[in-house]
Amino acid sequence: MPDSGAHFSEFERLRGEMEEIWRKLCAGHPGRPSFRLPVLEPPVDVFETAGHVVVVAEIAGIGDEEIEVEITGDRLALRGEKRDRRVEPHHRHAQVEIWYGPFQRVVALPAPVDPDRAEISYSDGFLRIVLPKLERRRPQRVRVIVERPASE
Repeated sequence: MPDSGAHFSEFERLRGEMEEIWRKLCAGHPGRPSFRLPVLEPPVDVFETAGHVVVVAEIAGIGDEEIEVEITGDRLALRGEKRDRRVEPHHRHAQVEIWYGPFQRVVALPAPVDPDRAEISYSDGFLRIVLPKLERRRPQRVRVIVERPASE
């Protein structure tokens, strides 16, 4: 008859290894593994009005000096860092759900814009970027006259 204690000791060894792996993943933050994305991606809304493209990003808990906005061609990039503002970070927390760290989001703009005339505001955790659309040139008709060489 096989030794049932040997089977249980193998399970106990596996359980110990899994706990050690989980401890390393959590890296000192109980219940919060560290295998999440290293850069946060704030949610955004992008919409058009008759004369503007508007981008609204939800980035609560940061100062406006911590936000970088870059417009290149038909892309808008937001970058910054949400710094840990807990007064006593060395306290033992029972629950940690607020994320801190770098953030970045790149969105496609639905129309050509003039980045030099952008209006940017930050209030109540929302960053609002209003970009005037570039005026599109109306197609012009050009009459082309083809001259044919005189035959010899």
